[in-house]
Amino acid sequence: MKNIVKAAKSLAAATVIGAAAMPAQSGVIELGLALDGSGSISSSQFNLQTQAYANIFGSGTFYDDYVVGGDDLYVATWQFASGVQLEQNWMLVNDNASAAAFGATFAGITQLTGWTNTSTATVVATDSILNNGISSTKAIIDVSTDGNPTRCDPKCFGQSNTTPGSDDAAISAATYANSNGVTVNAIGVGNGIGATFLDDFTSAGGGFYSTVSNFGAFQTALERKLFREINTTPVSEPATLALLMLGLAGLASARRKAA
Repeated sequence: MKNIVKAAKSLAAATVIGAAAMPAQSGVIELGLALDGSGSISSSQFNLQTQAYANIFGSGTFYDDYVVGGDDLYVATWQFASGVQLEQNWMLVNDNASAAAFGATFAGITQLTGWTNTSTATVVATDSILNNGISSTKAIIDVSTDGNPTRCDPKCFGQSNTTPGSDDAAISAATYANSNGVTVNAIGVGNGIGATFLDDFTSAGGGFYSTVSNFGAFQTALERKLFREINTTPVSEPATLALLMLGLAGLASARRKAA
């Protein structure tokens, strides 16, 4: 992972240099984590999910590895199933020690079980970001889930409290977040969640999604996703690649002129 992060940091730095002749300014990022605790996830799978977050944030080098530019990162965690439960209120991560302290909070999370209420989780996290008193330069909700929504009450946006109404409600919730300046990303696990829903949900939220085959491989996929969403704006993969190539070209041109 460290080699991947180092390479990504180099590319990110090259993009900044190519895009502007001034250093990037430190920012404030809000990252709300919404974890699926529904009954379709076994207790062992749920433990793999929470352990992945604990391992990443508690690595001892999280801030150095993931946060480019000296940003302040505020993080909070919710678990959703039939309802939504706040697991950890907003914590400031501005060094490796505070990241490890946040990682340790995942050890105390007990699975809720029940339906999959993605829409309410999205609205609850959005409203918390809008009302927590933190003034941020970027706000993100990160949803990890293994299935399409199956319930939406009380945040149904006029849709039925069943499938496919709950899918539409979740998409409306992502639209609500995006309209208030909050980007919605997602990571889908296994075969129980449809790519069409993930695409519609994150498109409405102005973000992106990743997929992974099972919770055994969840941590590796989550590492890449967290780095990307903390350090880049929500643009498509081709656009991201174009920006990186532009930055590298600008850096090479500057070096040639200096020579």
